[in-house]
Amino acid sequence: MSMIVIDNQTVHYEVFGRGRPVLFLHGWMGSWRYWYPTIEQVEKQYRAYSFDFWGFGESRRKSTTESIGNYSRQVIRFLDALGIDKVMLVGHSMGGMVALKTALDAPTRIAKVVTVGAPIVGDSLSWFLKLMYYRPIANTFANAPWLRRFLFRHFLGETSDPAVQEILDDSLKSSAVTLQRSIASMLHTDLRPEIGRLAVPALIVHGGRDEIVNPNQADLFHHVPPAQVVVMPKSRHFPFLDEPDQFNTLLLGFLGHDSSSSFRSSFRQPVINASFPAHKPAID
Repeated sequence: MSMIVIDNQTVHYEVFGRGRPVLFLHGWMGSWRYWYPTIEQVEKQYRAYSFDFWGFGESRRKSTTESIGNYSRQVIRFLDALGIDKVMLVGHSMGGMVALKTALDAPTRIAKVVTVGAPIVGDSLSWFLKLMYYRPIANTFANAPWLRRFLFRHFLGETSDPAVQEILDDSLKSSAVTLQRSIASMLHTDLRPEIGRLAVPALIVHGGRDEIVNPNQADLFHHVPPAQVVVMPKSRHFPFLDEPDQFNTLLLGFLGHDSSSSFRSSFRQPVINASFPAHKPAID
């Protein structure tokens, strides 16, 4: 476990491997830990970093309000603190929204961006997450650890990660304030007017059976030239846990591809690639 102080607030992070830097960002109610099975593959070729957002996992929040904008600034401040000039960014769910926001606002710091199950517009969130906007409901949820464990375990799906209990333990560490404010920020975020100015290579991945973020978010990128869109029809909200071999092949192919030419996935599963905009994602 490594700790760094940014803006007088503790940030927990982990680092593995050697090579070009890749930074993994987690989603709502999660922590860096659920990315570890993916990082185990990535660290063979890259230097993989992951941290907990302020208020989640082991990162403590003192003064920074939980929001997509502030978490995007946390990414840049983290890079500055570790002396990383440019990074490839991989974000899941809320972390994917943060990753995209960072790539839009600081394109000189981001070499490539990958979003997985990311809401582009807040209204794409499920009804359950929308309920967390209301403080009394967020308070009730935060004070029911058995319910938090049960739901997060359901969201994770059939993961083979032997440390799943550690992931579930981390899901209990966020306060009601953190849960409510982060959801409120997502609900009030709409990146649609901005994605047209995306200037870095992007891989947009969604699970076709995602019940947390509507997979129709993939449609928003079909005419954004730097973006390649892949929908994995068998996956839910965690494609990297539902279909890890296929996801890792896809991710490593994108990270290692020469960005000077169009990325073409050799992925053979039933997915949709944004290079063929006439097709629509197959969503069950």
